Amino acid sequence: MPPSRTHSPLAWLFPVTVATLTFVAFLPVLAAGFVNYDDDRLVLHNPYLRLPWISSLEWMWSTTYMGHYQPLSWMSLAVDHAIAGTSPLAYHLDSLLWHTAGALLLYFLLVELLTRVSATASASGALVRASAALGALFWSIHPLRVESVAWIAERRDPISLVFWLLALFAYIRSVDVGRVQLRSLAWYLVSCVSLALSLLAKAWGMTFFVTLVALDWYPLDRIPLSRTALTDPRYRPVWLQKMPFALLGVGAGALAWTAQHAAPDTMLSTAQWSIHARMLQAAYGLCFYPLKTLWPSGLAALYELPPPLAAVPASYIVCACVVAAATVVTVWFARKIAPVTVALIAYAATVAPVLGFAQSGPQLVADRYSYLSCLAFSALLAGGLLALRSPLVIRAARLALGAFLVASAVLTWRQATAWHDSIGLWAHALDSGHPGYVAHLNYGQALRAAGRTDEAIAHYRQALAIRPNSGNAWYNLANALKAQGQDDDAVRAYEAAIQYLPRKVEAQVNLGNLYFDRHQLALAIEQYRRATAALDQVSASEFSPEPYLYLGMALADSGDRDGARRALEVALRYPATRARAEREWRRLR
Repeated sequence: MPPSRTHSPLAWLFPVTVATLTFVAFLPVLAAGFVNYDDDRLVLHNPYLRLPWISSLEWMWSTTYMGHYQPLSWMSLAVDHAIAGTSPLAYHLDSLLWHTAGALLLYFLLVELLTRVSATASASGALVRASAALGALFWSIHPLRVESVAWIAERRDPISLVFWLLALFAYIRSVDVGRVQLRSLAWYLVSCVSLALSLLAKAWGMTFFVTLVALDWYPLDRIPLSRTALTDPRYRPVWLQKMPFALLGVGAGALAWTAQHAAPDTMLSTAQWSIHARMLQAAYGLCFYPLKTLWPSGLAALYELPPPLAAVPASYIVCACVVAAATVVTVWFARKIAPVTVALIAYAATVAPVLGFAQSGPQLVADRYSYLSCLAFSALLAGGLLALRSPLVIRAARLALGAFLVASAVLTWRQATAWHDSIGLWAHALDSGHPGYVAHLNYGQALRAAGRTDEAIAHYRQALAIRPNSGNAWYNLANALKAQGQDDDAVRAYEAAIQYLPRKVEAQVNLGNLYFDRHQLALAIEQYRRATAALDQVSASEFSPEPYLYLGMALADSGDRDGARRALEVALRYPATRARAEREWRRLR
């Protein structure tokens, strides 16, 4: 049992301060809208969130839409939609409340942990709570947290984290220092259920059991750091207690793997991104998050993968050497630096699923990947503050940490402001020194939506300069050129889009429409026929009747009335095209 502590009414000042400062630091997100970075597809235009609850729940618990199995996160977003429709304020407020709850849980977890560490167990309750509060704020108001809070589509981060923290808190409550048997079965079961809920929001907690094993060594002193821990029957209960957590992790990992492979063009093959590139990426990621924790400059919405590595950049080599050196030092001095060892194990285990070994998406690293993994640094900081003995060192540490927290809050406010809208988000990404293909493409989309088509075209071209074989960029460029009346250039862009796009129907239809508007009926009919032929091979959920409508119209104008009727008969079957098809049908009489 941890030592008992006297709780004065002022004890609640610490968690209230943590919650208040966390909430205030992120206030700019409440004025933000949806962004064109998955918010549109996952939330804003997702028809499944509008279904009746019974049908919606069935979809949420069975779908791997866009490569994610996250039923708990879907439920949270569906509740927001039921309450506020598509008003972004409700979604942002919900995400911020989840993040604030995570900060509070981290505070209470740190208090619980600090009472179990022999070096700090004798400290006064006020000092323990003050250290825990500073450690929690070091995590909660850091600008690295902004992406997970401000990005509505990433709601799964704060939900998953809250239940992950609850699982860890409950586990610590379920055991005693130095005792292998459980102290409380109820708390243990709460821990298991909480981890399951965390994994149902996002699967990145699949290595949770590794963190538990590290804590069982230090500070819980339930197993020794030796082979004896593996072979001595006395420690068997400790390992058996990890089985439910390990099984949950394996199951979540399998579901995540299946979900990622179910989404087209999500997982990169080893031919696209080699094994040695993934190893270097992992080393880079392991260094990136601690470095950005200490020096959070140049943060952006996306850090894109570089082209396949013909020559290894020096930064990757440096990171690999740092990781190797840190591993050797940690192993050699593990017992002497036990708190650091446990923090590094917890960090490495937690960040491992997102280091790129199973590369999904275009990102090399991501701010959101620090959301769960960097909790270990806050625990290390809180323990370090409490272990200081020299008054001079204590004052200097408090001063430095205070300055860092103030700077973090200011940077968080600014970073949150960048997520106000799509134009601001991608302008900030490009200004931060990350001019990747996705940033230029999405910035172009945002500019075009705002009516700034000439600027959009420039960014589409910059995206194509980086990735010339991007069918998506060619398609959007073609649409923008067509809108500007640059028909010849639009034709060439549509032809390139058709060459590179895996699904070509939309580009074929738009090119056909361009030819139709120019009264080039033979060319328009050719594109419409290609589109309808492609639709004969797709599933019902991907089918669109519009190419049949346009084909019927073009055939009618060309004099092929029988062909026009056959095409319009298909368009008449679908509500989306029925009214227009009926008008065209009457024209044929």
